[in-house]
Amino acid sequence: MAKKRITLQLSVQQAGRLRLLIKRHREAETLFVRELVEHRSESLAEPVGSVARERAIARLRRQARIEAAQVRPTRWPALDVLMGQALEARLQLPDTAGPWLPLSRSELTRLSLSGRWPACLSGCKHGTAERAFTLDEDLVLKLRTAAWRISEPVLKELEEKNLIGPQRDLSEAARAERERLAELLYPSSRIAREAVEDHWPIPQEEAPAA
Repeated sequence: MAKKRITLQLSVQQAGRLRLLIKRHREAETLFVRELVEHRSESLAEPVGSVARERAIARLRRQARIEAAQVRPTRWPALDVLMGQALEARLQLPDTAGPWLPLSRSELTRLSLSGRWPACLSGCKHGTAERAFTLDEDLVLKLRTAAWRISEPVLKELEEKNLIGPQRDLSEAARAERERLAELLYPSSRIAREAVEDHWPIPQEEAPAA
């Protein structure tokens, strides 16, 4: 399936958790390889310190890395995979599941314009952090379609009140109105933050024992 790169605004806390998760995955995979090599090297017949033994250990290490790569998708999946699963789960809930009318070419263009979505920072008390993910193209379109259709009435009201775009001469009342309406928007990043918070899958390595 075709892939598409998408940048999402996560909360600072979420971005930090994801960085820590990837670090733990790398450490766990390194430990997996090391323990396999150590266990299997105990049965080697080559003398310790010999060139033959070093070559045998190198073969064991290559095989252990191959085995680690085979179990990686279930034990230490990439963030792209986990985000895709979380979004799929979030987009199955009634408020985002649709069915939605497909986006027209004009809507796709408007969706891509910068500044068309006033900031909606729900759940981001300490700011946001941009994170890019490579997801299935169909999932990205599904996410953007849900975001646009849910937000369409609010976006229309923002446009009618001329509250879209970088306007620095807005009155205090207009700014307050824009902030009120922005809270009602459901851009892709807001859906993604909720997916991370409430639908993040647990990799096999982290799942509690039965």
